[in-house]
Amino acid sequence: MSSNPQTSTPPPRGDKRLVRQSANRASYEREDLYHVLDVCPIGHVSFVHEGWPQSVPTAIARIDDHLYLHGHPKSRLYLALSRGERVCVSACRVDGLVKARSAFHCSMNYRSAVIFGTGELVGADEKAALLDRFTDRLIPGSLEDYRPYLAKELKGTALVRLALDEYSVKIRTGDPIDDEEDIDLPHWAGVIPIESTYGTPLPSQNLNAAVQVPAALLAGVDP
Repeated sequence: MSSNPQTSTPPPRGDKRLVRQSANRASYEREDLYHVLDVCPIGHVSFVHEGWPQSVPTAIARIDDHLYLHGHPKSRLYLALSRGERVCVSACRVDGLVKARSAFHCSMNYRSAVIFGTGELVGADEKAALLDRFTDRLIPGSLEDYRPYLAKELKGTALVRLALDEYSVKIRTGDPIDDEEDIDLPHWAGVIPIESTYGTPLPSQNLNAAVQVPAALLAGVDP
């Protein structure tokens, strides 16, 4: 149970988006979806290949109202995506460990999202500009610090987008939920925060000493 349960209207019974376990933590609001995706650089893409379920971790980036993924065009994942096969993408950010007075009631505070859809291969006329935005999502403030793409690099990169039309979000915040009879037991209970921060950039060993860290790189951005 969360200290601030979600309140959005759930989809109908039997809908694949419907969160069944701890449904009070579910949200179906687009704003909540964007908030989760924007703090998760990695997503797990699930699909079926030759009769076997597959789940592949890969870099993701939300750009406007689509989720973008990129990789080698001949990989199993991107062949499936470019063929328009049905996939499921999940992303999660863990914000804290929740220690209760009993091991049974220990939990985590988290923000998670599951997206259902089919991939659309981005055409050559859009690819370079969208790859720029994709990269800047992953490494904020780096956009002006790259040489132009080579033709072979664009040819060797598949960029696929999924419309953010079918999804569910699940969020837990707050304290542990202990049994009433355990409240006065002499065991510590509370939340251990998990925080992500950017460290000081470390130059490549073969970097020209005259090249400095760009001022815009990670400026004013939290991961």
